[in-house]
Amino acid sequence: MADSYLFIINPSSGTSIGQHPEKISNAIENFVKNKGGISQIIFTEGRGHATELVKENLDKENWKAVVAVGGDGTVNEVAKALVNRSTPLGILALGSGNGLARHLGLPLKLDAGLKSLFAGSINTIDSAELNGIPFFCTAGMGFDAYVGDLFSKQNSRGLATYLSVSLKSYWNYKPQTYTLNGKKIEVFSLSFANAGQYGNNAWVAPQASLFDGLLDVCTIIPFPKWYGSNLTYRLFTKTLKPSKYISYQLAQDAVVEADKPPMIHYDGEPLQLETTRIEIKIKPKSLRVIV
Repeated sequence: MADSYLFIINPSSGTSIGQHPEKISNAIENFVKNKGGISQIIFTEGRGHATELVKENLDKENWKAVVAVGGDGTVNEVAKALVNRSTPLGILALGSGNGLARHLGLPLKLDAGLKSLFAGSINTIDSAELNGIPFFCTAGMGFDAYVGDLFSKQNSRGLATYLSVSLKSYWNYKPQTYTLNGKKIEVFSLSFANAGQYGNNAWVAPQASLFDGLLDVCTIIPFPKWYGSNLTYRLFTKTLKPSKYISYQLAQDAVVEADKPPMIHYDGEPLQLETTRIEIKIKPKSLRVIV
């Protein structure tokens, strides 16, 4: 009996899908057919739709995999419907940042991604939650959430736009004060890393593992403006490490208290919270992924 694959395509992801959605859909269909498989392809129509589509279709067929076609936001929406389910997640990384795919060493081109999907094996990775919101790569608050919110409002995507927004934001951003596990701290950014990077090979926690049942908590405290270039260099060369301004700790869970509801990000998606208390926890070995 032929294997069936469900592909969820976000036509708004990255820079390539929106320009050629039918071309990508046809390429997927032809590839799967040539491999003797059956494909069902569905396009999303807005934020949150991918999760709904997976929930609606998951039990209709014995899927070999449910495949997210897009970036980290699409992966997040598809994956959250597969947590603690036997059906594995496949990733065709065609988004802007592709943080989880990069951490897993997956290809960033469609043809290579399809070959990897069919040749790969299933690994079971950790996932995490922030106030009940699942995330699989990173989540946090501070500068990264501030930039993520501004980036989400831009007309263009990609690394160049992200760096441009980051640079403009850097000069007027004001550090925030939080209470982390009972200790009050002023921070530039506070990150909870399940995977090691935000996306675009910006490695906030190079040592992070998806298999250790722990989150890497990266705290960056306020620093002199001149230090920003050093920080950026280390971020993109996978050499960020503890220093006068940067500290790491491993945790299964954490509690953050803020003076006012903060802007947070999870897997690159910004979100304005309505509460001042943030609870983060790891969910060990909770998602099956084709790698």
